[in-house]
Amino acid sequence: MNQSLYDAVFCVDVGGQKIDPFAAATIDFGKVISDMKLGGYEITSLHVAEFMVLHFLDDLRKIKNQIITETMDLPNKEEVCRENYGMSFKDIHALEPTKDIEFDLKSGQVLLFLSNDAQYMEDAYMKLFGQQLNEFCQNTGFIYTKLGEAL
Repeated sequence: MNQSLYDAVFCVDVGGQKIDPFAAATIDFGKVISDMKLGGYEITSLHVAEFMVLHFLDDLRKIKNQIITETMDLPNKEEVCRENYGMSFKDIHALEPTKDIEFDLKSGQVLLFLSNDAQYMEDAYMKLFGQQLNEFCQNTGFIYTKLGEAL
């Protein structure tokens, strides 16, 4: 894709200035676009951001499910989870990243945040997924806002 076509499709006009929401991304952007084309997605800034976020949230769900699978049959699963993950089995089981984490495209930035219903679980999300969230934000240039703070 040439630069002028890229700018026309992906850059967002904010106060007369074109801002690229993916400028800081270090991921294989071409692969994301080709995967989207294979899936029949319309290629827009919002859809690209959504595609990237949904794949990330699915990865978080897989991590959670792996923990649940590894610990659910243990007689001391609560203690094992507290020791290894800093929270109870029940707290881990209650996390639903694909439902609790939302995103928006504002002023040329992709923002990730917890839904209103999930904000009370922010500490649990940070304990279990904080490292993955930081890596995702570094690789994509997206910003996670934590109760009014940006990471």
